Amino acid sequence: MAKISKDDRQEAVVVDQLLKKLRPFDRTYVAERERASGVQPFSRARSRPPLRPAGVWVRVMLGLLLGGALTQWPYPHACEKPLILYMVAVTTVLVAGLWGARASWRSRMGFAHMIALGTILWGITLTAQEVLPRVGYAKTRMSWRCVEKHAGADSIRPEPSTVAPFVLTQVR
Repeated sequence: MAKISKDDRQEAVVVDQLLKKLRPFDRTYVAERERASGVQPFSRARSRPPLRPAGVWVRVMLGLLLGGALTQWPYPHACEKPLILYMVAVTTVLVAGLWGARASWRSRMGFAHMIALGTILWGITLTAQEVLPRVGYAKTRMSWRCVEKHAGADSIRPEPSTVAPFVLTQVR
């Protein structure tokens, strides 16, 4: 084993002082005392140990199951309170996907991470499916609030004399 000389210790003290000036309240880069083996790490970033693979897969599968279950949503969610409830469920899918992605990234589980990223993409897709028609981006227009059907809905249609025939066939 390599012995640490007095010059190395002095350099380590100088480096620690410079780091302490940069980050006065951060203690993660301060050199520790010599270990029993005689080797002293100059700095050490503290990190949590990775999660167990079963815990990672539970988080990833939770997001995947929630995303799949939303395709079978049994209630109408066209407007107002049901729409808000549905959007909360979609947000839950996004959060579960982010949770699984973070856990799989920390545990270095590539396949689980790809599935979690797919869950996030699915949550974004479900969000876009509901939001884009309501903000005017999609071809079909929808509203956030439920509007009662008007008895005079035909008054919205343009007069036949002012519209070209090919547009009339689309309106009717």
